[in-house]
Amino acid sequence: MNQHQAVDRTVASGATDYSAAAFVIQGRLTRIRGQNILFSSCRQAIFAVNDTAADIWRSLEEGMPPHAIAFEIARSGVDRREADRHVEAALEDWQRLDLIRPCAPLSPPSAREHISQVVGVAGLYVRIVYPAARAFPAITAFRHLEVEREAADVLLRVVEGEGRIHLFRDRDWILSCSPDELPVMLKGQLLTEVLDHGAYELAVHAAALLRNERIVLLCGNPGAGKTTLTMALVHSGFGFAADDVTLLDSKGHGVGLPFAPAVKAGAWPLLAEYCPDLGAAPVFRRPDRRRVRFAVPREFVPAPASPLPIGCVVLLRRGRDSKACLAPIDPASALRGLLNGAFSPGGDLSGTAFDVLTQIIGSAQTYCLTYSRLDDAVELITKACR
Repeated sequence: MNQHQAVDRTVASGATDYSAAAFVIQGRLTRIRGQNILFSSCRQAIFAVNDTAADIWRSLEEGMPPHAIAFEIARSGVDRREADRHVEAALEDWQRLDLIRPCAPLSPPSAREHISQVVGVAGLYVRIVYPAARAFPAITAFRHLEVEREAADVLLRVVEGEGRIHLFRDRDWILSCSPDELPVMLKGQLLTEVLDHGAYELAVHAAALLRNERIVLLCGNPGAGKTTLTMALVHSGFGFAADDVTLLDSKGHGVGLPFAPAVKAGAWPLLAEYCPDLGAAPVFRRPDRRRVRFAVPREFVPAPASPLPIGCVVLLRRGRDSKACLAPIDPASALRGLLNGAFSPGGDLSGTAFDVLTQIIGSAQTYCLTYSRLDDAVELITKACR
């Protein structure tokens, strides 16, 4: 069978369970000198598998649904529950490794079986359809972005099957994850949709806050404290526009992407004072299995529809016992800070995108903030942005 050939299998009308689902095979199985070897064309990787896994793979290629595969294994003398576990573990591993992926259901779920929400980000409207059993608490991470709108530019469907959560864009499979990673996965896909469809010159890796009808950009390497400082500044009166990515237009004006920050476990105690509701928020996982909670701004006010000028750029340097200091920096240092992690729609940084950055640096205040305590950082930035 060709590695891209789909296994044809009829899915019951209205079904959302993948216990009898079709799979697209994205790998090839061979046997060399007594060893079973799986090749992933997607990952360009080789995996050795035992005889039981090889039998499961061949059964999938023949179009056999998972429950029938487990039944055949049990007929050979294996306990049925153990056979189910063998099949479930194999399917989970192969989906995680992109060796197989489920086909989209042939029929959409009924109104009783799903919950949907439409979210708006930077002028793009996305409808997310969840299985009713998996909508909560994941749906709460995007409540502040919901809009009352029937039409949407993009349709994302969440489907559960074989212990995994699968995301489809229309009928095209995007990726899969464990159930506790769902909102993290959705946030990443929403960001991808905005970057693919948005009208902008440059996307910068920076938090964005609103002050006096201008944007304050916070830049820094991982661990510099963008998320914690952003939430502390929101608590002190700044408007929230973005935690991680800000879009810049040809005039050097910005629009933040206001996804709720995914706060790592180590920062939960630090943010307890600034985000009182964080301790009660549900716990999710990133793909690296680190625990996160989504800090949805309590009083979120949508950013203005039109892009705003950049009033201040702050590069963050956080260190233990560092004396708080907010010092002006030269244009070259400020440009390097904004370029770190920047993304241009064409891939490479264009001359127009560089002109955008020079406009910003030429008109905005640029600082480097060295700090250890959040209170000190908030006080210094608040004074600078009066």
